[in-house]
Amino acid sequence: MSVMELHATSGSTKVFFSDTGKFLPNIKGRTRVMLVTDENVVRMHGDKMNDLDKIVLQAGESAKTIRSVERIYDALLDHDVDRSSLIVGVGGGTVSDVTGFAASTFRRGIPFGFVPTTLLAQVDASIGGKNGINFRGFKNMIGTVRQPEFCMIDLSLLKTLPADQLISGMAEIIKCGAILNNKLFEYVEENHPGIISMDERSLAYAVSETISAKISVVGRDEMDNGERMKLNFGHTVGHAIEKVTGLPHGYSIAIGMVAESRLAAHNGVLPSGDVLRIEGLLKRMGLPTRSEASSTDVLEAISKDKKSSGDSINIALPEKIGNGTIYKIKKRQLKYAVQEVCK
Repeated sequence: MSVMELHATSGSTKVFFSDTGKFLPNIKGRTRVMLVTDENVVRMHGDKMNDLDKIVLQAGESAKTIRSVERIYDALLDHDVDRSSLIVGVGGGTVSDVTGFAASTFRRGIPFGFVPTTLLAQVDASIGGKNGINFRGFKNMIGTVRQPEFCMIDLSLLKTLPADQLISGMAEIIKCGAILNNKLFEYVEENHPGIISMDERSLAYAVSETISAKISVVGRDEMDNGERMKLNFGHTVGHAIEKVTGLPHGYSIAIGMVAESRLAAHNGVLPSGDVLRIEGLLKRMGLPTRSEASSTDVLEAISKDKKSSGDSINIALPEKIGNGTIYKIKKRQLKYAVQEVCK
């Protein structure tokens, strides 16, 4: 079992890479362990958690609410969970976000860890300490930054994923390569058939390189004040499309990357050839590059983006494959980007 470590101000995380199918590392010394999971995970992997207390949430983004957090608080109180206990989120991005937020705020913070069961959660939601819930339909409007004690990355858990969820997770791998790591991007370009078919070696390399790149950035900028903002590439437009359309997160981020890449090229920041490479790779991975959403509705959603400051917004734009910069632009400049990918 290989291990990576993330060291940040709020705490440190050990990222274990395993193929054992076990849900937990060594947890000796804990007075109680409580799992938070969802209905889909229980259906697929319930036999692995029969002996553990668990809170089962509704599956999907609709569970990423304060009501789900209250359900967790109630269960933690009823089971006398304290700071010597451990909460473990077993599931996709919604489970990771809700579990991390509840654990970070209950009793002013109790230990927690993650066993992500989707590709999106393995390469993004479970890594980096951002834990949040949605509010009035807007993504991650309420949240904390606090690192989990561990993340257990087990690619064997992905074998039960529907194809659309696997493809959705590919968007975050491509994003990481496009904005941070040109070697990762080139690897995915050259090996995308193997990654899509879940060839163990190809997928393991793409996942570990994505996680490694994110760990490096978060270790230097945990609170998202500078370099970490690069990881928001595709998310300004993408989150708005997700809100308006209800498309899966990765699909929405893929469209957002196209919009923001075209904006970068329009502003003379990114070579047009690199825009074509990004769009081409997204298409080859089976991800969308356009939306039927109204550009007016998407721009309205962007106006509520948490990265906004008055009439300006911070946005990560690639300058070449594998490197990008944070730009502060006027919100009106996003009209071009949104109209490039929406109605």
